[in-house]
Amino acid sequence: MQIDLKRSYLMHKPKLCITVFRNNLRINDNLALNEASKCCENMISLYSLELLKGTNLGFNKCGEFRKQFIYESLIDLKKNLLKKNIWLYIVDDIEKTLEILNEDYDLRVFFEKEIGVEEKEFEKKLEKYKGKSFFNQTMLEPFEFDYKKSFSHFRKKAEKMTINEPVKVIDSKDKLFMCIKIEEINLSLDENKRVLKGGETDALNRVDEYLSKHLHTYYDTRSLVDGFNNSTKFSPYLASGCISAKTLYYKIKEYENKLGVSKSSYWIFFELLWRDFFHLVMLQSGNKLFLKEGLSYKVYKFSENKDKLELFFNAKTGVDIIDAGIIELKKTGWISNRQRQLLSSYFIKNLGLDFRYCAAFFEEYLLDFSPASNYGNFAYQSGVGNDKQYRVFDPVKQSSFYGGKEYVKKWLEKEETLPDFDYKQMALDVKEKIYKIKD
Repeated sequence: MQIDLKRSYLMHKPKLCITVFRNNLRINDNLALNEASKCCENMISLYSLELLKGTNLGFNKCGEFRKQFIYESLIDLKKNLLKKNIWLYIVDDIEKTLEILNEDYDLRVFFEKEIGVEEKEFEKKLEKYKGKSFFNQTMLEPFEFDYKKSFSHFRKKAEKMTINEPVKVIDSKDKLFMCIKIEEINLSLDENKRVLKGGETDALNRVDEYLSKHLHTYYDTRSLVDGFNNSTKFSPYLASGCISAKTLYYKIKEYENKLGVSKSSYWIFFELLWRDFFHLVMLQSGNKLFLKEGLSYKVYKFSENKDKLELFFNAKTGVDIIDAGIIELKKTGWISNRQRQLLSSYFIKNLGLDFRYCAAFFEEYLLDFSPASNYGNFAYQSGVGNDKQYRVFDPVKQSSFYGGKEYVKKWLEKEETLPDFDYKQMALDVKEKIYKIKD
C-alpha cells in the first residue's frame, strides 16, 4: 500500500496560533488576542514594519514622531505579552513570515479588522490562512445609518446605544513558544522625537492622570491653540490602539462616579462619538473619503499649484497663526484640534488647494494620525463630506479668541502681526470660483 507521506505530514503539523497586531497595540480589550489564546497552546504574535512604509502625494505615510511612538508602543507590548508567555516578533514582511511558518505549522491567524483601502489589502495576506478576524476599532458596535448625512443624524441613534464592556485580559500561557526560523528586527529609539511616550502602560497612566485632574475643565480649554493639558492627548493612544475606545468610555464613567458628571465629562464622550462617526462612515463608504469628490460626487476644481503648496508646507503663508501651526506640527508631530481646523480651512477655503495634499501632509507628521479621522475631517472641511454648510474660519479672529498671541511668539519667535494682503478676499474668490457660490 502506497503512503502519501506529504499528506500525512500535513495532517500532523502542530497547530500554531498567531495574533497579528496593527493598530491594536494592547493586551486589554483585544478580541483577536483573546480568541487566539483560547484556540491553542502554541502561540506567538507578529507585527510587520511594512505598515509604516510608503508615500502619498510626496509625503511619507509615517513620519519620525509617529514611528517613535509606535516603536515605544511595540516595546511596551512586547513586555506585556512576555508576562503572558507570548513572544512578539517584529518583522518587515508579513506575507513572507507566514509562508515560512506555514512550512512547519498548521496556522491559525487572528487579527483585528481595520478600515481603509491599504489596510484591507494587507488583510488579504492574512485571510489566506484559517483563523478569525474582529472589528473592535470603535466604542459602538457598527450599525446602519445614512453615512452621507450629518453627525447629528448619527448622534441621535448612537447616544441610545449600549456600549459593550471591554473584554478581560488573557490568562498566561503555560510555556513560552519560540520559532527560530523568524528573523526579528530590533527597534532603535530616538528620545529627541518623543512628544508622548507610546505604549499601553503610558496610555492607562495618561487616562488616569488627566481624568483625575481635568475631568471638569476639558470643555473650557479644548479650543485653545496651546497648552499640554488643554486637551486630553488620548488620541495618539487611540490611533495606535494602545487603549480601546470602549476602555476609555468606561474609564470616563468610572471617574464620573467618583467626581461627578459635568458638561466637560460629557464632552470627552462626545469627542469619542465624533471619532466613531468618521470610522463608521469610512467603514460603510469604502474608499470614498480618500477621493477628490468624497461622499458628494461633486468634483470641485481645486488647485494643485506647486508654488502655493510649497509656501504653505514651508510655513510661508504670511498668516502668523497658520505658519506657527505648520512649524509646531513639523517640529513636534502635534497641533491642537483648533489649529487642525484653521490649517485645513486656510488650505482649502483661502488658497483653494486640493485637500488631499494637506491630508497627506498631516498623515506624515501627526502623532495621532488615523485614516478615518484625518480624511473624514478634510472631506468635511472641503464640502465633499458630511457637512452641507459652507464654513470658513477667519484665522486672525480665531487667533485672538484662542490664545494665538503667545502661541505665535513661541513658534515664530516674534510678535503676531496682521497679514499684509487681503486673505478675506482670497476666501471670497475661492467661494465664487471653485464652489460657485455668490454672496
